[in-house]
Amino acid sequence: MGWAIVALATILVLIVAAGVLWWYASRLKNDYQEASASASLAGQPPLKFTLSETSTASLAHLSQEPIFIKQTEDGLRVQLDNRPLVPVAILTDLAAAAALREIVADASQTYGARWTALVMPGGDGSVSVQRLA
Repeated sequence: MGWAIVALATILVLIVAAGVLWWYASRLKNDYQEASASASLAGQPPLKFTLSETSTASLAHLSQEPIFIKQTEDGLRVQLDNRPLVPVAILTDLAAAAALREIVADASQTYGARWTALVMPGGDGSVSVQRLA
């Protein structure tokens, strides 16, 4: 009989602990989502650029996902898919590298010298650039 009380007490403590952990995790998730929404500058519309169809095709061939770019005083760095951030000079597709440099030159007029953004090529020769920071 004594072991049954201990087992019930243990189960009750585990249920309460699971509830507290769920509550804490949901708070962290909400805080993270609010922080990422403000960090992504959601109120700022993406910039739209028109490039040649060969440039947008080379960007689309480079990555199926949006391309992460980081512009600093040291130069332009690019992240494709799940690969690490690398300088644009390492890219072997020269047409895509030239297209990214053209996009960065145009976007820097609006964003300044330091910024990070996602580049999303469209099918019609258009490219949108969403600033992240």
